[in-house]
Amino acid sequence: MPLETLRTVAGLAPPLRTLFLTTLLFRTGTMAYPFLTPHLLGGGGLDAAGAGLVVTAFGVGALAADLAAGRLLGRLHPYTLMRGGFLLGAAAVAVVPLLHGLPALAAGVLVWGFAYEIVTPAAYAATIAGSPPEQRKVAFSCHRLAINLGLSAGPLVGALLYALDPYSVFWANALCVLAAAAFLHLRRAHRPGAGPYADTGSGGGGGPGNEAAPRGTLRPTAAERTRFWTVFGLSLPIQLAYALPSVFTGAYVIVGLGLPGYWAGVVFTVNAVGIVLFEVPLNIRMARVGHLATLLTGYALAGAGFLLMALADTGPELVLATLVWTAGEIVVFPGLLDYVSRVSGPAADRTMGLYASGVNLAFITAPQLALHLSAPGHPGAPWTAAGAAVCAACLLLLAARTHPYTWHKEEPCTSAT
Repeated sequence: MPLETLRTVAGLAPPLRTLFLTTLLFRTGTMAYPFLTPHLLGGGGLDAAGAGLVVTAFGVGALAADLAAGRLLGRLHPYTLMRGGFLLGAAAVAVVPLLHGLPALAAGVLVWGFAYEIVTPAAYAATIAGSPPEQRKVAFSCHRLAINLGLSAGPLVGALLYALDPYSVFWANALCVLAAAAFLHLRRAHRPGAGPYADTGSGGGGGPGNEAAPRGTLRPTAAERTRFWTVFGLSLPIQLAYALPSVFTGAYVIVGLGLPGYWAGVVFTVNAVGIVLFEVPLNIRMARVGHLATLLTGYALAGAGFLLMALADTGPELVLATLVWTAGEIVVFPGLLDYVSRVSGPAADRTMGLYASGVNLAFITAPQLALHLSAPGHPGAPWTAAGAAVCAACLLLLAARTHPYTWHKEEPCTSAT
């Protein structure tokens, strides 16, 4: 499996290899955010309530970036937008440790969140432009691999730096982001045409020829809008469910089940290793599986996995449940990204920002839902709610399969004026 993944990444078209390595550098630099709260409570001089508001400001900035991405991608090449996000983010993350007081810290972290998140829809747009439709599921899997590898390595390095000097983790983060910007600039010859520069899905290289006169504003048809908002709504339970492990696993394992804390670490490790080892090979084999079958499989595995989390009483049972919902994650997220890129027509690069906003809404909402649903005697209630919501969405997805206006067939939509 690892060799197949390596061969797949090495065989990517030059624009996608550039995107993979840029994403890996950028996400490896995501080492300061996990230590933002302890910094705010220590060097930032805030109490718990103030620190919570500042952390929320990061999510608000990220959500604003997703909502603004469509218009920005209508005017800028994805690589240009990514470089701008890198430069702004590096400046923000370097300045944050120098700030004091709630207003200044909230403003700095909000800018940081915007700059961090604006890279996501731009990277989605570059993936769409750099891969033909039949290869897009695998391309999104490779992009997710770069994200997961970076997010696995970055916090580990950050923990070592934070132990030596709390401020150094912010500056190391800024340097990694600048390195990503520099690499992307040096590789600008290998850039896909996207947005107003060239037809999406061409898979061709970039260069000056791609910066021709912009196309007119692309407006999706009524069918494309209906399909997008249908799948957006049906994706929200999945986004909420997969936001839950990162915010609730530790409390569930230690407080809810009374198990040793290392079992929470085992859950995270099983999930990360499963994604890194199996996501790309599995999606290669599922490249020709239809959208509906892919999504139904992913939703069913996710729903079953989270319901099993609610029923788990022991460490091995937690591992079994984690294997099931990890399999769902491996299937459903590349499938959703691929499907959203198809149903949105020629304006797909713009609508990916709206899709990404669902991820941020989930991460803002999931902690509050987990807090309100979990209670003494019912520690697994958040998992039960997540699993039930995903299963309900799966049934709705199945019910929508025969409606021509809400379900997209295998051929891509191309009609827009």
